[in-house]
Amino acid sequence: MSAAPLVYIYGDEPLLMDRAVKEVEAEALAGGDPALNRQVFEVPGATAGEVVAASRTLPFLGTCRLVVVRDAHRWSADEWKPLLPYLGNPNPSTCLLFVAAQLDRRNKAGKLLAQTARLMECRSPREGELPGWIQRLAREAGLRPDQRLVQALALRVGPDLQVLHQEIAKLRLVAADDGSVSAADLEALIGESRGTTVFVFCDALGGRNLAGALKGLRRLLQMGEAPVKLLFMVVRHLRHLWIGWELQQGGRVDRKGAAQALGVPPFAVEGLLKQAGNWEREALQGAFAAALRADLALKSGGGAEVLEALVLRLCGPNGNARPGSSRGAREPATGRV
Repeated sequence: MSAAPLVYIYGDEPLLMDRAVKEVEAEALAGGDPALNRQVFEVPGATAGEVVAASRTLPFLGTCRLVVVRDAHRWSADEWKPLLPYLGNPNPSTCLLFVAAQLDRRNKAGKLLAQTARLMECRSPREGELPGWIQRLAREAGLRPDQRLVQALALRVGPDLQVLHQEIAKLRLVAADDGSVSAADLEALIGESRGTTVFVFCDALGGRNLAGALKGLRRLLQMGEAPVKLLFMVVRHLRHLWIGWELQQGGRVDRKGAAQALGVPPFAVEGLLKQAGNWEREALQGAFAAALRADLALKSGGGAEVLEALVLRLCGPNGNARPGSSRGAREPATGRV
């Protein structure tokens, strides 16, 4: 398959982005010399005019030239303008590859690209897609994971395929000769990873363990985890608590049905339901409101202090949850999240 003259790769999943770039590079440079026919531009720094000039250059000792523009989303609408005529009539002997976080279909360049380019979206998998991705990555590594291991990885690591890939690579070291590997191998090997620490952090948050939640948060920040991603994990866990709380309002809970509703492995249901029992409806509503304020604060330039304040609000004495209280008693809330 030959490369398209225009390719736009975008998304938030680094592993898939990297694979997509390599796929296009292999298509574009097949049979040629990559050193002679590959040129890379970084935005900011590169101009659209420079990219057009490079894209109109004919390949040397090959059939196709590859021009890569990284972080293309960082160009403003005005900075895209010199490229507009080229996007409507690209050089067929060049593959112009844009790599970006998103595609803005509101401006002229985005609309043109949507019509003329090969679009490759690389988004993080949804929760329901995680088991399939784990199985796929494990097969690529020559592993045969048992179901409990797949569930444990999905729960501990979440939708970060890069981290999942790294953890699966570690498991190759302890797998049997036939590639079989179990959850016990994971527990023995994984130690303190980002995935494990996120799991512990969210558990402490759900249980309103202030000291444990702050310790987990600070450790994750020390490990280089982005505050925006950690807020996503907090909101995800709050959503699980909300669903768990609602499930328990009808009395007896079917564990299998609860696992499906929560989108978690069956062995994780009991812990989540126990945590949900520490919260009232008003508390959870307030928690989501506090998370929204934290999101706005992060987008306004805030950092780690925003998350610490959120944890203090959710787990502190004014967190509006009632640890240790009876589920039947409907005591009034003592504060607002």
